[in-house]
Amino acid sequence: MRRGLTKVAQSSIDEARIFPRKGKLYQLEGPGHSGKSMRNLAEVWTAITLINGGYVHWIDGACRFNPARIINNFPSDLPDSEKLLHGLFVGRGFTVHQFAHLIERLQSEVKITRAQLIIIDAPISMHLDSQITDYEARSLFRKSIDILASLAEKRKISVVVTTSSKPYSKRHLNLLTMVKNRRHASLLGRVRQIQGKKRMWLLHLPSRHSGYRLGATRQENLYESISRVINSRLSIEGFEEIE
Repeated sequence: MRRGLTKVAQSSIDEARIFPRKGKLYQLEGPGHSGKSMRNLAEVWTAITLINGGYVHWIDGACRFNPARIINNFPSDLPDSEKLLHGLFVGRGFTVHQFAHLIERLQSEVKITRAQLIIIDAPISMHLDSQITDYEARSLFRKSIDILASLAEKRKISVVVTTSSKPYSKRHLNLLTMVKNRRHASLLGRVRQIQGKKRMWLLHLPSRHSGYRLGATRQENLYESISRVINSRLSIEGFEEIE
C-alpha cells in the first residue's frame, strides 16, 4: 500500500498536454466557489499568452479578478513586465444581464483585438441569483455558452471557462450540464491528501491524461517553467498554435 502511494505521489501531469488549444471550449472544473481552486491555471495560461505576445480577454463573473495575480506569474527579471498587461482586456459584469452583454460584445471585440485566449471566470455564478427565474437563467446562460462555443470554433480562439465541479442546486446542475454538453475538453481538479500533504490531482478529457500538479521547484524557476510549457506546445502543435 505504501509503495502504491509513493508511486502515485510521484506522478505529475504534463502541463504542456493540458494547455488550451485553439478552436476549443475548455472547462476548468474543481472545488471552491465557482472552481476557485482551478483559477490559478487560467492565470498562468494568461501570463504565458501575454509573454508570448498574444492578447487575452478576461471576463470576471464573480468580482474576484486581481491583476496582481497575473503579474506574479511574470518572471521577476523581466523588464517592465507590468506593460504586458496592456494586452489583457478585462470585463466585469455586476448583474447577470451585464455579464451576458459582455459575452455578446466579445463577438465584435475579438475581430479588433485578434485575441488568442478568452478566460470566462465563474460564468455560472451570477446565473444563480434568486432574483431571476430558472427559465431566465437557463435562457441567458444558454445564449452565452453558445456564443463562446461558436467563438472558439469560428475564430480559432482558446476559450476557457471555470466552474465548480459539483452542483449545489437543481439550477446549478442544469447550467453545469449546458457547459458539459458544449465543451470540447475539460480539466477536472480534486484535492487529495498524499503523505500528509494536500495535492491537486488533475484529469484531462478527452485525452484522459492525469496526474498531480507540481509547482516550479528550486531547480526550475517560474520563467523556466513557462518556457518549458511553451516549448512543449511548440513541439506538439507547431508555432501557429500559440504564436
